[in-house]
Amino acid sequence: MPTDYACHTAAEQAAHCLAPVSALLAPDAHGPMADAEVMPVVLRNYLGAGRPAQATVRTAAPVVTVSTGALAVRLCLEGLRAEMEGALSLWHAGLAQRLPEVLGGRGRAGAREWQVLQDLQAEAQEVLTLLAHRERHGPSGARMLGGQIMLLEDVLCGSLRRLAVPVDAASECAGGLARAVGSLFGLGAAPVAH
Repeated sequence: MPTDYACHTAAEQAAHCLAPVSALLAPDAHGPMADAEVMPVVLRNYLGAGRPAQATVRTAAPVVTVSTGALAVRLCLEGLRAEMEGALSLWHAGLAQRLPEVLGGRGRAGAREWQVLQDLQAEAQEVLTLLAHRERHGPSGARMLGGQIMLLEDVLCGSLRRLAVPVDAASECAGGLARAVGSLFGLGAAPVAH
Protein backbone atom coordinates (compact mmCIF):
# COMPACT_ATOMS: atom_id res chain seq x y z
CA MET A 1 0.00 0.00 0.00
CA PRO A 2 1.38 3.46 -0.86
CA THR A 3 2.44 5.27 2.31
CA ASP A 4 1.27 8.68 3.49
CA TYR A 5 4.72 10.02 2.69
CA ALA A 6 4.64 8.59 -0.86
CA CYS A 7 1.22 10.16 -1.46
CA HIS A 8 2.33 13.55 -0.14
CA THR A 9 5.54 13.46 -2.19
CA ALA A 10 3.63 12.48 -5.35
CA ALA A 11 1.13 15.29 -4.77
CA GLU A 12 3.95 17.82 -4.26
CA GLN A 13 5.67 16.64 -7.42
CA ALA A 14 2.43 16.91 -9.38
CA ALA A 15 1.78 20.41 -8.01
CA HIS A 16 5.28 21.47 -9.01
CA CYS A 17 4.93 20.22 -12.60
CA LEU A 18 1.41 21.68 -12.98
CA ALA A 19 2.40 25.20 -11.88
CA PRO A 20 3.88 26.28 -15.25
CA VAL A 21 0.75 25.23 -17.18
CA SER A 22 -1.92 26.12 -14.64
CA ALA A 23 -2.36 29.70 -15.86
CA LEU A 24 -3.00 28.37 -19.38
CA LEU A 25 -5.47 25.69 -18.30
CA ALA A 26 -7.39 27.55 -15.61
CA PRO A 27 -6.66 31.28 -15.89
CA ASP A 28 -9.62 32.30 -13.72
CA ALA A 29 -8.31 30.26 -10.78
CA HIS A 30 -5.34 32.56 -10.23
CA GLY A 31 -7.16 35.79 -9.69
CA PRO A 32 -8.65 38.29 -12.08
CA MET A 33 -6.63 40.56 -14.27
CA ALA A 34 -6.41 43.97 -12.70
CA ASP A 35 -5.27 47.35 -13.86
CA ALA A 36 -1.87 48.38 -12.57
CA GLU A 37 -3.34 51.86 -12.17
CA VAL A 38 -5.72 50.78 -9.42
CA MET A 39 -4.10 52.30 -6.37
CA PRO A 40 -5.06 54.41 -3.37
CA VAL A 41 -6.05 57.98 -4.13
CA VAL A 42 -3.25 59.38 -1.96
CA LEU A 43 -0.60 57.48 -3.90
CA ARG A 44 -2.17 58.40 -7.24
CA ASN A 45 -2.17 62.11 -6.26
CA TYR A 46 1.44 61.87 -5.08
CA LEU A 47 2.61 60.34 -8.36
CA GLY A 48 0.77 63.00 -10.36
CA ALA A 49 -0.15 63.19 -14.02
CA GLY A 50 3.26 62.20 -15.42
CA ARG A 51 2.77 58.49 -14.74
CA PRO A 52 3.38 55.93 -17.46
CA ALA A 53 0.42 54.63 -19.45
CA GLN A 54 -1.97 52.18 -17.86
CA ALA A 55 -0.86 48.54 -17.99
CA THR A 56 -2.68 45.35 -17.19
CA VAL A 57 -1.05 42.85 -14.84
CA ARG A 58 -2.09 39.65 -13.10
CA THR A 59 -2.88 40.25 -9.46
CA ALA A 60 -1.63 36.87 -8.24
CA ALA A 61 0.99 34.46 -9.49
CA PRO A 62 -0.27 30.94 -10.20
CA VAL A 63 0.18 28.71 -7.18
CA VAL A 64 -0.72 25.04 -7.34
CA THR A 65 -1.32 23.55 -3.90
CA VAL A 66 -0.50 20.06 -2.69
CA SER A 67 -4.26 19.37 -2.63
CA THR A 68 -4.51 20.28 -6.31
CA GLY A 69 -1.52 18.09 -7.05
CA ALA A 70 -3.19 15.21 -5.20
CA LEU A 71 -6.37 15.70 -7.24
CA ALA A 72 -4.34 15.63 -10.45
CA VAL A 73 -2.59 12.41 -9.38
CA ARG A 74 -6.00 10.89 -8.57
CA LEU A 75 -7.15 11.87 -12.03
CA CYS A 76 -4.13 10.04 -13.46
CA LEU A 77 -4.86 6.99 -11.29
CA GLU A 78 -8.38 6.98 -12.73
CA GLY A 79 -6.71 6.87 -16.14
CA LEU A 80 -4.61 3.87 -15.10
CA ARG A 81 -7.70 2.11 -13.85
CA ALA A 82 -9.56 2.98 -17.05
CA GLU A 83 -6.71 1.50 -19.09
CA MET A 84 -6.84 -1.73 -17.08
CA GLU A 85 -10.60 -1.93 -17.53
CA GLY A 86 -10.50 -1.15 -21.26
CA ALA A 87 -12.09 2.28 -20.91
CA LEU A 88 -9.09 4.54 -21.56
CA SER A 89 -10.73 6.29 -24.52
CA LEU A 90 -13.73 7.25 -22.37
CA TRP A 91 -11.44 8.65 -19.66
CA HIS A 92 -9.40 10.45 -22.31
CA ALA A 93 -12.53 12.05 -23.79
CA GLY A 94 -13.29 13.79 -20.48
CA LEU A 95 -9.70 14.75 -19.66
CA ALA A 96 -9.76 18.05 -21.55
CA GLN A 97 -12.61 19.20 -19.31
CA ARG A 98 -11.57 17.61 -16.02
CA LEU A 99 -7.95 18.77 -15.90
CA PRO A 100 -8.85 22.49 -16.04
CA GLU A 101 -11.56 21.81 -13.42
CA VAL A 102 -8.97 20.29 -11.09
CA LEU A 103 -6.67 23.28 -11.58
CA GLY A 104 -9.56 25.70 -11.24
CA GLY A 105 -10.40 24.35 -7.81
CA ARG A 106 -13.84 22.99 -8.65
CA GLY A 107 -14.80 19.76 -6.95
CA ARG A 108 -12.74 20.25 -3.79
CA ALA A 109 -14.65 22.98 -1.98
CA GLY A 110 -14.10 22.64 1.76
CA ALA A 111 -11.78 19.64 1.43
CA ARG A 112 -8.73 19.71 3.67
CA GLU A 113 -5.33 18.64 2.45
CA TRP A 114 -5.23 15.53 4.65
CA GLN A 115 -8.64 14.43 3.29
CA VAL A 116 -7.50 14.82 -0.30
CA LEU A 117 -4.29 12.91 0.44
CA GLN A 118 -6.26 10.16 2.19
CA ASP A 119 -8.49 9.86 -0.88
CA LEU A 120 -5.37 9.68 -3.05
CA GLN A 121 -3.99 6.86 -0.90
CA ALA A 122 -7.27 4.93 -1.14
CA GLU A 123 -7.36 5.39 -4.93
CA ALA A 124 -3.74 4.21 -5.23
CA GLN A 125 -4.59 1.15 -3.14
CA GLU A 126 -7.53 0.33 -5.43
CA VAL A 127 -5.30 0.56 -8.51
CA LEU A 128 -2.71 -1.64 -6.80
CA THR A 129 -5.39 -4.21 -5.96
CA LEU A 130 -6.65 -4.19 -9.55
CA LEU A 131 -3.09 -4.59 -10.79
CA ALA A 132 -2.50 -7.54 -8.45
CA HIS A 133 -5.68 -9.20 -9.71
CA ARG A 134 -4.63 -8.73 -13.33
CA GLU A 135 -1.10 -9.94 -12.56
CA ARG A 136 -2.44 -13.44 -11.96
CA HIS A 137 -3.98 -13.51 -15.42
CA GLY A 138 -1.44 -11.59 -17.52
CA PRO A 139 2.05 -10.14 -17.79
CA SER A 140 4.18 -9.30 -14.80
CA GLY A 141 2.87 -6.39 -12.76
CA ALA A 142 5.89 -4.07 -12.64
CA ARG A 143 6.54 -4.30 -16.39
CA MET A 144 2.85 -3.88 -17.16
CA LEU A 145 2.52 -0.92 -14.80
CA GLY A 146 5.59 0.77 -16.30
CA GLY A 147 4.10 0.44 -19.78
CA GLN A 148 0.74 1.75 -18.57
CA ILE A 149 2.40 4.79 -17.00
CA MET A 150 4.23 5.54 -20.26
CA LEU A 151 0.90 5.27 -22.10
CA LEU A 152 -0.66 7.58 -19.51
CA GLU A 153 2.14 10.09 -20.11
CA ASP A 154 1.48 10.03 -23.87
CA VAL A 155 -2.25 10.52 -23.36
CA LEU A 156 -1.71 13.38 -20.91
CA CYS A 157 0.74 15.10 -23.24
CA GLY A 158 -1.70 14.83 -26.15
CA SER A 159 -4.52 16.25 -24.05
CA LEU A 160 -2.40 19.14 -22.85
CA ARG A 161 -1.42 19.91 -26.45
CA ARG A 162 -5.11 19.97 -27.44
CA LEU A 163 -5.65 22.47 -24.61
CA ALA A 164 -3.12 24.80 -26.32
CA VAL A 165 -0.24 24.13 -23.92
CA PRO A 166 3.10 24.57 -25.76
CA VAL A 167 4.92 21.38 -26.72
CA ASP A 168 7.79 21.65 -24.23
CA ALA A 169 5.54 22.60 -21.32
CA ALA A 170 3.04 19.83 -22.17
CA SER A 171 5.80 17.23 -22.38
CA GLU A 172 7.39 18.35 -19.13
CA CYS A 173 4.06 18.44 -17.28
CA ALA A 174 2.93 15.05 -18.58
CA GLY A 175 6.29 13.53 -17.69
CA GLY A 176 6.15 15.00 -14.20
CA LEU A 177 2.63 13.68 -13.62
CA ALA A 178 3.66 10.23 -14.88
CA ARG A 179 6.68 10.19 -12.55
CA ALA A 180 4.46 11.26 -9.64
CA VAL A 181 2.08 8.38 -10.33
CA GLY A 182 4.95 5.93 -10.75
CA SER A 183 6.50 7.06 -7.48
CA LEU A 184 3.37 5.89 -5.64
CA PHE A 185 4.27 2.34 -6.67
CA GLY A 186 8.05 2.63 -6.35
CA LEU A 187 8.63 3.15 -10.07
CA GLY A 188 10.62 5.83 -11.80
CA ALA A 189 9.00 6.39 -15.20
CA ALA A 190 11.51 7.38 -17.85
CA PRO A 191 10.56 10.43 -19.90
CA VAL A 192 8.96 9.68 -23.23
CA ALA A 193 9.77 11.72 -26.35
CA HIS A 194 6.63 13.31 -27.77
